[in-house]
Amino acid sequence: MPRRKPAKRENGCGTVYKRSDLKHRPWVAAAPANIDGGRIARTVIGYYATQEEANEALAEYIRAPITKPQMTMGELYAEWYPVATRELSRSMQEGYAAAWKSCAPLSDIRVRDIRTAQMQKIIDGLSQPHTIVRNGCTVERAGLSHSALNKIRVLLNQLFRYAIQNDITHKNYAEFIQLPKAEKRPVKDCFSDLECARIEQAVGAVPYADWILCMIYTGFRIGEFLALTPFSVKETDGVLVLVGGSKTEAGRDRLVPVHPKIRAIIEAQRQRHGQTLFCRPDGSPMPAHYFREKLYKQALLQIGVRQLPPHATRRTFSTRMSAAGVRQEDMIALMGHADFSVDIDHYIKQSAPTLAAAVEKIQ
Repeated sequence: MPRRKPAKRENGCGTVYKRSDLKHRPWVAAAPANIDGGRIARTVIGYYATQEEANEALAEYIRAPITKPQMTMGELYAEWYPVATRELSRSMQEGYAAAWKSCAPLSDIRVRDIRTAQMQKIIDGLSQPHTIVRNGCTVERAGLSHSALNKIRVLLNQLFRYAIQNDITHKNYAEFIQLPKAEKRPVKDCFSDLECARIEQAVGAVPYADWILCMIYTGFRIGEFLALTPFSVKETDGVLVLVGGSKTEAGRDRLVPVHPKIRAIIEAQRQRHGQTLFCRPDGSPMPAHYFREKLYKQALLQIGVRQLPPHATRRTFSTRMSAAGVRQEDMIALMGHADFSVDIDHYIKQSAPTLAAAVEKIQ
């Protein structure tokens, strides 16, 4: 039976042809020709297993033309990253970079060829125990947490949205990615009332006890806390406040009133006229890693309380507000969260007496 010739197309409608040197995807769909430097140039839309698939791809291209049809995911990420992250904190930039490393298998695949199943396979694989090669050695790793997997999904969604906005593709296949069901984890610990009292008593006697007390009464993350400047101290409607925060849109430049117990500390720090409010002796910014490893831990050791991480001061702030009956809308504003469920799930660790007092309110 003679081979059927491809139907002739009108000029300006692109072309479909077969390459004899390709075995698996020999059919080529090419966009309408254009003049490039005096010569006729065609953009290849893709390679397909059958003539019908190539015809469908060309018809879709004619119906909704795309730019950069050969752009890979790696090229898309390289174009998207500097635009999308230029106003984000360094920690968020590093978070996106770490999430992208997990997407390495997609790097050389064209954006318009990627489907949900390929991305889902990566998510499913990372959710299970797996091995990685580090410095030439094979290392066993546990499955990534629900939070880490969600960061990868968020990144892929952002990349596809950017691609749609710039006519690189027309559909966001990342929005269909499913994450494993998150395990309910216990809230990490925070400082008890007795420990808070010991930290307060140590102010003036133990170096940096005053900084730790300020962290407990402001709820700032360590990076946000050390980024405060003398100009972060303001008076708003007759109230002395600290203006800071950078991790999320809801938490950026939030107002945190200065508690009476730390007012004198804040004023003393401001009088140092450092580049940051909580600075090195020479006035230069205090690096978070140095403060955490060299000063914070040593202070807790001298005070005689548990060696909880700096983020425990933030959980302590949230927990003590909840115990004091602070309104939910005020708590989410002070913590910089968009939803009270974040505090309930990850920050508030209610004590038995607090829960007992709540039950006793039932008439």
